[in-house]
Amino acid sequence: MRALAQRRWASSEGVDRPAEPDAAMDALLAELDAFRETGKWRQALKLLDRVDKDQALPALDSAMYERAVAACARMGKVEVMPGLLNNMLVDDLTPTSATMDFIIQAYLAKEHWGLIVQLASDAAAMGVQLSLAAFHAIMEACGQVKDADSALSIMKQLSESGTPLSTNHYAAAIRAAGMGRRADTAMALFVQMEETDGLQDDGKAFSQLIRAQVINGDLEQALQSFATVTQRGLDLEEPIYTCTIDALVTNGKHWQATRLFEQMLEGGEKHPSVFCLGRAMLAYTGANRSQHAWACWNKIVEINEANPLPMKYNKMLQGLTHAKDTHLAVEVFDYIHKIFEPSQIHQGAYTTAIRAHGRLGNTQQAVDLFDEYVESCKDTRRGSHFVGIYLALFNALSRDTVRDPALNTRDAKRAWKIMSANVPVVLPPAYASLAGVFASTGEMETLEELIEHAERSWGATAEGLQQQEFDEDGDELEAVAVFEGDDAELGSGNDVLLFNGVISGLCKARDDQTANIEAYLEMMRSRGLPITDSIVRATTDACVRFENWDLVRKLMKMLDVDALKNPEVCTGDTVSKLLEAGKWGLGREWLMFCHRHGLHPPVRRKMELLREMAENKSKEWRVAYSLAMETMSFRRLVQNNVDSVADAAEVCMNADRTDLAIKLFDSVAGHSSLRYFRNHQRQIKADSDSTKPLSSNMAPLVIPLSMYKNSILSLLRQSRSEETDADDNWRMAKAERICRQMLQVHGKNLDGEALSMAISIKATAGDHDDVGALYESMRALGLQPNSYAQNAAIVAFSRQRRTDQVLAIRDDLKSTVTANGEIKAVESNVAKSLLLSLALAHENDALRDAVLNLPGCTMDMAVGVLLNANRATDAVDFFDETVSAQTFEPLLHQLCKSGNPVLGAALLLKYARLHGLDKVHPNRVIRVTNALVEKGDLVEAEKLLKMYLSGTNGVSLKQMPGYFQQQTLEMLLFIYGEFGHFDAMRALFEKELLAFPLEVAHYEAAMEYCAESRDELAGAVASLKLFEMLRTHGFIRPSGYTYLLTLQSCLRLERLEPANATAVKSTGQIILDDVQEHGFQEAVVKELEKQVTSTLKQVEVENKKVIRRINKQEDNGASVMSPVELARIALFCHHHGMPMTSGTAGKLLKLHQHLPAMIANELAFVKRSLDEGLGVVAVPGSRARSKSTRVTKKKTVTPKTKPTSAAKTGLGRPRSKSYEAAVRAATDARWGVVLEPLATDKE
Repeated sequence: MRALAQRRWASSEGVDRPAEPDAAMDALLAELDAFRETGKWRQALKLLDRVDKDQALPALDSAMYERAVAACARMGKVEVMPGLLNNMLVDDLTPTSATMDFIIQAYLAKEHWGLIVQLASDAAAMGVQLSLAAFHAIMEACGQVKDADSALSIMKQLSESGTPLSTNHYAAAIRAAGMGRRADTAMALFVQMEETDGLQDDGKAFSQLIRAQVINGDLEQALQSFATVTQRGLDLEEPIYTCTIDALVTNGKHWQATRLFEQMLEGGEKHPSVFCLGRAMLAYTGANRSQHAWACWNKIVEINEANPLPMKYNKMLQGLTHAKDTHLAVEVFDYIHKIFEPSQIHQGAYTTAIRAHGRLGNTQQAVDLFDEYVESCKDTRRGSHFVGIYLALFNALSRDTVRDPALNTRDAKRAWKIMSANVPVVLPPAYASLAGVFASTGEMETLEELIEHAERSWGATAEGLQQQEFDEDGDELEAVAVFEGDDAELGSGNDVLLFNGVISGLCKARDDQTANIEAYLEMMRSRGLPITDSIVRATTDACVRFENWDLVRKLMKMLDVDALKNPEVCTGDTVSKLLEAGKWGLGREWLMFCHRHGLHPPVRRKMELLREMAENKSKEWRVAYSLAMETMSFRRLVQNNVDSVADAAEVCMNADRTDLAIKLFDSVAGHSSLRYFRNHQRQIKADSDSTKPLSSNMAPLVIPLSMYKNSILSLLRQSRSEETDADDNWRMAKAERICRQMLQVHGKNLDGEALSMAISIKATAGDHDDVGALYESMRALGLQPNSYAQNAAIVAFSRQRRTDQVLAIRDDLKSTVTANGEIKAVESNVAKSLLLSLALAHENDALRDAVLNLPGCTMDMAVGVLLNANRATDAVDFFDETVSAQTFEPLLHQLCKSGNPVLGAALLLKYARLHGLDKVHPNRVIRVTNALVEKGDLVEAEKLLKMYLSGTNGVSLKQMPGYFQQQTLEMLLFIYGEFGHFDAMRALFEKELLAFPLEVAHYEAAMEYCAESRDELAGAVASLKLFEMLRTHGFIRPSGYTYLLTLQSCLRLERLEPANATAVKSTGQIILDDVQEHGFQEAVVKELEKQVTSTLKQVEVENKKVIRRINKQEDNGASVMSPVELARIALFCHHHGMPMTSGTAGKLLKLHQHLPAMIANELAFVKRSLDEGLGVVAVPGSRARSKSTRVTKKKTVTPKTKPTSAAKTGLGRPRSKSYEAAVRAATDARWGVVLEPLATDKE
């Protein structure tokens, strides 16, 4: 019945069916509906079979198939689905959407995920409409089989077919890509959703994208996605935040986790879950923000979760194992202990609590918790096998300073006894911890006993572990148990005979038994039995018959040639079988195996094999050379043997082994059977007439003409790089001698190729006059030259500046046609020589004509020869759409290195215009822009990169690889910084969905450009805006250098200090408040010290009397901050909660020549106060700079610095015309949710 269900119904093609009456069709559909409702799938298939055969019935259509498929799906008969679909394709019917639903439901019930993916790919290619449920099932299947590429392909096909897609579709596809561990594919799907289909996400696709990035460990990318979500004002659900916070905490990114948690709260989430609060608590603990961690814990207690899960709280407590806030860990455990029974508390939670109490000195509570844990193990099935809790107790006892030492010793011994009874293997850390307890209590005798016991136990443990691993290894036990009677004598002749019979029988079996043969061979090898000749022959017979080539290769490793009775015959039989089967590579491996063991295997049918290899243009030179040498091992050769050696030489020529071709020629020419050749060789040496016939009892052997030609070509083409110091004249002498012999032996059968050989020899010797004369003689005689002769003639005429002859050769090539009347293709070496000659002669029209009309002369070659002729401009002009990427790449590379990168940029733009910007490889753009920047062509580099920013050329930056996005952004950052385009620079940081994470170094570089701007005030305003973006967009941790650059901008805008004592906080004070709130004081102080030290070194170098600087360009130590700015920022930080060190003040005082007297005096006072231990003290006679000294009523006038001093230090720099606008812009800047708005100046 199964066969009946799956068979193909016989179709009657070409027979006209009667018109399909509606009544008959309705009856058939009604009958199929009944079968579908009752699940009678066999009857449904039989009905389809009857309809297909009966010409009186209506033709099969998609509706009938749909009902039959529904009946099969109802009963779960998934095995018949592929046959039904195939039948529909044969009948040229497209499955309906309902048909796909039924099939997918059936596959889904059986969890045949791979079949669902395959079915979906085929359906998308056919344009079948998919229901929403079917689509989600398909994406689930793609995720289950981790096939992200199929998900992307299906979405592209659906988009191209015009199927209406929504963000829900893309969210499901992105989820599938994430399940397939392909975050890059998930990003590609998101970009396709926005760029190709123009859909705007409402948060669902973003959630799946972030989840995919988190699962695959791309946390920086996930944070950038969150930043994009915030910029777009989207609301995401709490689980995606919790998932990311959990991953950040797990990977030690605690500060980023806290920022993300705060963003979630600012986004409107009012009721975070207990798990989210727990992970946030761990994040704050890791970021050393204990107050916020306690706030999260208090919120968890306030929630008082109904039906709490022990696992959740146990994980929460274990995260506090290495936290500094030990009191919090104790508090959490006390709460867990209150809401759960001891048996529900995880052993890791007990371990954390015991360790915390030990750190706090609460040794007795630690012991009580340990006893409670041990007691709970008695009432439950769990055993106290966890060694960590014992180590925690031992550490707590070793820390104790309050309890009686004897009591600690007693508890330690009791815990050791419990551990020895429950822990199967005691490792060295346990001994070390217990030794610490005994050492802390003064139990030296017990300590010595413990050490002796440990040394004895470790040896026994190692043996026990080894035995345990062996006993638990089922494979090892099975391997020992299978073969009984292993006590038989190894190498017994009876065993060898037995295995020989077994393998021979398996070889003769009708079905493939090579797997069993391999098993028996391994068995023989394990027992040490030798593999004999007959076993090798039987094994190779079976392997060749059933094409098990892997076993033939393994046989080489199993075989011991010394154990073979006749190794050469045995291995020769194997090689012969492989070569006859056409397995040249495997035959070559066996030949090399024989040669390594000093064997010379005889091979059957050598001449036939060599002839076959020569005709098939084979390159198996190792096989051919071995067979040829074996052929010449006979004492007497016949003509067939010589012809076979010629075939072997042909194979060597195919493989570019010209040295072997020459060796074969020398071996044949020197063989004793070639008396004719040997006598002629003697006559040549005696300068006698070599044409005189010689008497001989045997027919002379003749070396084939092809072998002469191959030998001459080998000598002409052989690489001279191997013997650069040797004289190569012998090659030409030998080539001339062989050519003379060829003319003597085959004088009556000479053709154009023979004369072409002579031309090649003359060309190699550099005799261009003779080459030209010989070629003109060949043309007069009507002989057809080969490509070598044509190439030599073109080179000779070109060097003689006979361009008319070069053009004549071009005309000859154009007139050479095939049997079909088409122009014959030109050899590549001839084409290159012809085009190069025309390029050197500046015959551009002839060059273009050759490319257009001569097959084989391509535009690639034309561009290449123009470039070789140093005609780069013409090369770019000739470049068109036919030039391949293999030519474009070196051309672009050479143009970039030639010192004219603008020409390279023109070539790149031309390539993009011809093929589209999406066909330009990103590395090529990077190469051109780097060359442009090196030459100072920044405008051209900016225009090239902005093509990707605008997205008007069919490609946007977000669609490019991550490394290209990073290179583009950093290059534009450099260009905008050099030009002072601060708005464009800031726009770079607003790019969304970048494939690489922005780092604080990017902001540092941008702010440095702002600080070095010619217009200092405009640069300062831009720097403040960049800092605002850093602190309000994304999750990048600011560095101390960014804070210093920001304070420098405040100083230049006169926003560092408040205008008066009653004014609102200045921008500088707001910046310092942000530093203190997030705990970045140490980073700022270290960076300040680093900048002061760097500036001091720079000033000391400048003060040295150096007449001439040797290397002016490598002055990379120059700081963007002047000594005055560093001093004022240091004093500002000192008086607002970040005191400087005495060393920093001393280094700043060393710069007193570059500082105003007022600042120098204040620094001296600060240093003296720090040295005397007075801390931060206000300078007498100056207004207070901190809240603690604001009670000063008298207002003293700060003395103004002399103009000369100001001119020296740079304080009196001329104000820019845009000063008022800059101050106003800085005043109006907003700091978002992190910093306060800047106050407006009161004039």
